[in-house]
Amino acid sequence: MKILIAGGGSAGHINPAISIAKEIVKHKPDSKILFIGSQKGLEKDLVPREGFDIKFIEIEGFKRPLTFKSIKTVFIMIKGFFQANKIVREFKPDISIGTGGFVSGPAIFAAYLHKSKIMIHEQNAYPGVTNRMLSRYSDVAMTSYESASKFFIKSKKTVLTGNLIDDCFSSMEKYKPTEGKKTIVIIGGSQGAMTINNAVIGMINDHMNKDDFNLIFAPGKKYFQQVVSKVINKLNNVMIHDYIYERNTIYAKADLMVIRGGAISISEILAMGKPAIVIPSPYVPDHAQEKNAQMIYNNGACEIMYDNETLTSHALYEKIYSLLNNNQRLIEISKKAYSLGIRDANERVYKEFLEVSDEINSVGK
Repeated sequence: MKILIAGGGSAGHINPAISIAKEIVKHKPDSKILFIGSQKGLEKDLVPREGFDIKFIEIEGFKRPLTFKSIKTVFIMIKGFFQANKIVREFKPDISIGTGGFVSGPAIFAAYLHKSKIMIHEQNAYPGVTNRMLSRYSDVAMTSYESASKFFIKSKKTVLTGNLIDDCFSSMEKYKPTEGKKTIVIIGGSQGAMTINNAVIGMINDHMNKDDFNLIFAPGKKYFQQVVSKVINKLNNVMIHDYIYERNTIYAKADLMVIRGGAISISEILAMGKPAIVIPSPYVPDHAQEKNAQMIYNNGACEIMYDNETLTSHALYEKIYSLLNNNQRLIEISKKAYSLGIRDANERVYKEFLEVSDEINSVGK
């Protein structure tokens, strides 16, 4: 069976797509899987690293407010559709799966026109515009939050699956604080966040010393060189990466994590039961990240800091330092987080895939 998967831009769209591909191959190793992505997105690195084939189209999203540049964007989108249509026509997918991001729009619509079965997966409580548009062509619309279901009433079927995460996050050993020097992992989202980066730079330069906690910091590829150049206090207990590829290995070391409030990041820390400080982005539509963070905070499953004038290097250092020196609090947050985690989302998604696959096979007989 041939499966086309499209989703890109941020890791929040790509990692679920990769998780779907891995789940399919685990059960059906003879499946032929092809990704469609953009050279501008992280998929150009992440997908090949996992051993999957990928082809690229040109795509660009609309930026607000609409300007003269928007006309150019329309032409790029049209070109991207014809590129996707050529790939689909040659590959002839039986099932096509979209996980959001602008690149999935032309790819999945082209697949629909070529009579492929269509599945989409939405990671956020407030669905993105691409998945909302594609839902009318989908055989199954899978959501991670019940609140998203109302946006997909035109889909033939809507089902709550939870967020797709890599199997490694669901199978990690239960959290136990490290004795001695602890480790913190700070990630400002796959695209990076300068407000978090600036706070961490100040924390390293003005507050940390070699006897402090170990810090693993990923400021994002876009900001990596800029951040490295501003870190003056060179400490052997500070490691800075442009992007954390071996996330399971790095996350397993963490006694505490600092993350954005993206749907996948939240799902991963809950599945692992990792104590976390969540700093939601104020720039996403409908304050979705703030809602995600507030929901788990209300359940005692994280600490929150907000991306505003209060996010200083001193405030961040004090929050981290106080938590790392309070094992009881770390264990308490970990237990609450673990209780909220959904660890079988991959199986739920595969179940939906299998039903669509069986439908194709039954028609073919």
